[in-house]
Amino acid sequence: MLPKAATLSLQDYLCPATRPRFLNDMRTSLTELGTFYIKDHGVSPALIQNTMAIVRDYFSLPLNEKKKMLIGNTRHFRGYKLMGEEFTNNQADHREQLQFGPEDEPLASFQPGTSADHTGLQGPNQWPVSTLDALPRFRPCILEYMDQLEILSTHLMEAVALSLDLDADYFRNLFGLNPYYRLKCAKYPSVAQGKSATIGCGAHKDTGFLTVLLQDMVGGLQGQDPVSGEWMDTRPIPDTFIVTLGESIERLTDGAYQATVHRVLNNTSGQDRYSIPFFFDPALDAQIPSRLKESGKNKVMMIDSENASLEDLVEGLNIHDGLAPYPKKDTQTWSNGEHIFETVHRCHPEVYSRWYGREA
Repeated sequence: MLPKAATLSLQDYLCPATRPRFLNDMRTSLTELGTFYIKDHGVSPALIQNTMAIVRDYFSLPLNEKKKMLIGNTRHFRGYKLMGEEFTNNQADHREQLQFGPEDEPLASFQPGTSADHTGLQGPNQWPVSTLDALPRFRPCILEYMDQLEILSTHLMEAVALSLDLDADYFRNLFGLNPYYRLKCAKYPSVAQGKSATIGCGAHKDTGFLTVLLQDMVGGLQGQDPVSGEWMDTRPIPDTFIVTLGESIERLTDGAYQATVHRVLNNTSGQDRYSIPFFFDPALDAQIPSRLKESGKNKVMMIDSENASLEDLVEGLNIHDGLAPYPKKDTQTWSNGEHIFETVHRCHPEVYSRWYGREA
């Protein structure tokens, strides 16, 4: 029998009496599957409904209006992406999408080819006047939703830290005062049976730390059992978000916590599917340790390499077939900004070639 993703209540985490049970259930979910549902999450049902409605309204606009927000208009990797223009796992995704991030001023000092590429990610979202005229609640609704998802994600990362026997503020300190996040709004149109477009989004792992997904009730999302390799339907459950971890956490915990492989199948129900994932990561200037330090009874991370013996280092590298999966002692941290930039420029090469001074 395939495992089933658990449904956890954020209120159980916030209540001291039930917190230990929540952390134990979270730990089990993240070591076995890398995903769970979260309910009682504190995000207003009205805000969730309004956000899903405004996203549907946006995708219903005429194509010429949507093209005013094309993702290539600015260097910040925000905006609209046409159907079939993004590839995942070497397959064209059958979806339209719209991307947002923190509403910031761009760095005036940024110079293509001279400045670090990831510093070009900072900047505002696109809000064409004619789009706001057509959808007056579009901007305030999206910004409020991102604010609320940042609060929820901060709670979840605090819980992840405690589940690893780390200090509660470990990830808050690591993420810094200005965490970087991305909101992706996607429309997966229904397809007729027998059509060639059967994959809405190809199989992949998210590359960052945490993903909090809102989906409608149409279905189509699948996760892969890390043991058997079989695909499992991640069915919509009303009033919940789906929480998954990305490769950055998998790497940081030396594989103790799973990054879930997932994909989206296009449905044949005659209804379009809408989903809104929120990707929550550290600040662009954050330096991420290669691996966690030893963490209590769970031993999620084996080595503090600055103080370990040679024997400890060799054992802690977890070497298989002569290959070490993580950086050695001379590479003790990695740049989160560079990591995020690598992800987005691979997905959107047209932005890279136009704004960063060279071909992708």
